[in-house]
Amino acid sequence: MKAFYSFLLFALLAASCKKEPVNQLSLLPPATQNGANTLGCLVNGDAFVPKNGGLFSGPPIKCQYGFSEHGYIFSIGGGSEDKYGSISSVAISTDSLSISEGETLPLTKSFTPGMAFADYAGGNSVSVSSYTTNAYAIGQLTITHLDSINLIVSGTFQFNAVDKSGDTVRITNGRFDVHYMP
Repeated sequence: MKAFYSFLLFALLAASCKKEPVNQLSLLPPATQNGANTLGCLVNGDAFVPKNGGLFSGPPIKCQYGFSEHGYIFSIGGGSEDKYGSISSVAISTDSLSISEGETLPLTKSFTPGMAFADYAGGNSVSVSSYTTNAYAIGQLTITHLDSINLIVSGTFQFNAVDKSGDTVRITNGRFDVHYMP
């Protein structure tokens, strides 16, 4: 009988030690508009926040907005590599399309003049899957703040993207607040 009570006590203690699930939204950076150099989103419900993966990987977030020979180009992207070699990145770009504060752009076809699009890549050093928006897997980008004097752009985004085999990744609750390079 003593063994039964010991087992029961052990089972109750083990059950009470369960960790509460982490609210993935709480792991994202706050939605700011002051050039905090942040980017984050949920990838299929899991938090993604870019961070340096190593000495030679460069900044975890890069943003550029300006006029090129083909028109205005906006691009923002961030990547990450964890200690186990898993890599992931999110990128949003426009092709020959200017942006303005308060504007919402559809994310659709890639490398099409006058359009905006998004990509996600994830995997490990052996195999990386690449997903992109298209005419059927779409999303949106909203520019919430654009300061051309201090070179700051902030916004929100969400999109679905597909890979070559038709698998879908869902990006939600995306936000960024960065200094951009002209």
